[in-house]
Amino acid sequence: MGNREDLLRAARACLLERGLSTTARDIASEAGVSLAAIGYHFGTKDALLAQAATEAIGEALGSWIDETLRATPAGADPGKTFAEFCGRLPEGFASVRTHLLTSLEHLTRLVRTGTPEATMAPALRQSTEALAAILGTVHPRLSPAELDGLAQLYNTVINGASLIWLAAPDSIPTAGHLQHAIAALTSS
Repeated sequence: MGNREDLLRAARACLLERGLSTTARDIASEAGVSLAAIGYHFGTKDALLAQAATEAIGEALGSWIDETLRATPAGADPGKTFAEFCGRLPEGFASVRTHLLTSLEHLTRLVRTGTPEATMAPALRQSTEALAAILGTVHPRLSPAELDGLAQLYNTVINGASLIWLAAPDSIPTAGHLQHAIAALTSS
């Protein structure tokens, strides 16, 4: 690994352990590099933490999403697949609770500093593209535009549901609730 990768690994470890109270010195010490390496590779500690937090939640929750969706038989009904997937979100969230808290803390910090779009827009685009690719294997008959829309819906629900789950886990909608909602939306 190079200094850049060492810094990302160290920043992720520090974020999970200390949250946003992580200092540049903490990261540099954990990575075994000089403080100047942060500036050289990322510009600022905040830019490094932004990338580390985005990657950490993306990898942790992304693996669960990938595994869960790929277990769905190809050609399954998209509405039923969506509802069943959403019904399993508490299981996925429980497996990455610390990552979700760190991500929320990080997002709050970005919003307060007025710079969320620079970090979040590319991360959301990347996760939507990854979801669309996975969904394309589950729903091969859908067009690219349909897959993109469906991936954006999944992304929106995953992010919103994670906030509900963190605040009030028993309030998250079940697969049954969502199946009723989808039926209502698609009825003539």
